[in-house]
Amino acid sequence: MHPAFIEFGELHRKLAEAQKSPPSKRSEAVRGVVAASAEKRDELLRRYPELSRPSWAHVGGAGYKGPSSEEKVTHVLDWYFFKRFRIPLRLALEKESRGDLKAHKQIVRAKDEFWQLGHGLRVAPFKVNETHSDLIEVGLNLGLGSLTAEELADCFDYLCPCGKEHDADALKKQRGRVKKQLQTAWENTWRLTPPRERFAVVGANGYIARPYRPSKGTPYVEISRWGKGLEYIVQGSAISGYSEDCEFRFPEVISHLPAMFFLRSLEELFRMFFPAD
Repeated sequence: MHPAFIEFGELHRKLAEAQKSPPSKRSEAVRGVVAASAEKRDELLRRYPELSRPSWAHVGGAGYKGPSSEEKVTHVLDWYFFKRFRIPLRLALEKESRGDLKAHKQIVRAKDEFWQLGHGLRVAPFKVNETHSDLIEVGLNLGLGSLTAEELADCFDYLCPCGKEHDADALKKQRGRVKKQLQTAWENTWRLTPPRERFAVVGANGYIARPYRPSKGTPYVEISRWGKGLEYIVQGSAISGYSEDCEFRFPEVISHLPAMFFLRSLEELFRMFFPAD
């Protein structure tokens, strides 16, 4: 197992415990775990840059740069829609645009339930076992997919917050269903993503460039280094430094950073993913 999965699983268990706290202490307990989770996410991304493209990227996963408040709401709705219907919201929107009534009804229901939850109302639970599916979705790319049925049950006995003994055969079957759902969702998301935005590019000296197109806002390219985390954000010919120990400072960064990807300018680096219309 990837060590990041064990750390995630421990936080997931703490969140479940916090949610079971007495009502008078619940909000504070949950906020504490959520804050710790945000810190842990940043730490894990610095240690393991490959984690910025997780198995659940089809539901709006982000990289190092934190999304805006509006973007966060969009990501949560994407996640909620997948949990409810097990298909990406992007796919449902595409079907709706072609006149698909089922997709339209799914979108209407998800948005209505999302509104209800935001106003403290209850909605029907998801059909899947959310606690188990959350762990499986995160862990598939982190070694969970290669465990035997018995090893999978042992792993869940250790990490799962449900507190029950896990049946190896049942977990194996659920893992298979989740894996198939994620693969189908990922393939559809891949199809709907412009070709140049599907890949990360590895340059010299451990530099990695990844494109992101927010649902609202301007697209950008994240530049990170193995073991260092995020260093720059590139938008068009403009650049922002994010790391205090970034390798290049102004004005050297203007020419030195593109050279790490065998390019001549920041504009070329940006257009490598987002060509001009």
